Amino acid sequence: MDCKQANLAMMEHMEKTIQPQQAQDLARHVMSCEDCREYYIGFDMALDILNEPELSIAPPGFTNNVMAQVRELPAHTKPIPLFLRILWGFGGIILGIALLLAFNPEWLTAITEASPILYNIQSAMLALSAAVASWLADWMASYQGTGNLMLHGALVFVAAVGALLLILQRSEKSTKA
Repeated sequence: MDCKQANLAMMEHMEKTIQPQQAQDLARHVMSCEDCREYYIGFDMALDILNEPELSIAPPGFTNNVMAQVRELPAHTKPIPLFLRILWGFGGIILGIALLLAFNPEWLTAITEASPILYNIQSAMLALSAAVASWLADWMASYQGTGNLMLHGALVFVAAVGALLLILQRSEKSTKA
């Protein structure tokens, strides 16, 4: 028996599922291997402690004391609403695709040539991005030094995603007609 097998046999010994021959092999190995002997002694001591009857019974009022301590803990923050998590997920996907296509313009060309819907979306997005960039430059200049920049940035993001969805919906309707 090697050390790895001895460790497995010790687990079986703890669970009281060890076979008699395996127990004899374990005893021989533990007598000849100092590392496994120290491990076995520690293991055996832990078993003795765990089998003490006074450890298996919780003291009176244990549950109430623990629950009182839990109630004293600071409340955690309110979770983010599902629609915001979905919105951020879609935003991340759109941003990822945009970055992928921005760094691989040949993919963008191939995709837009293959589908008139995607060509319409690309054209609309180019016009929309130019308009948003112009508006954003004016808007940032007007909000310079105020604390509302984050809120307005979120609103711009929501508007851009909404515009994308509308463009996609209209492109699908025009190709079906």
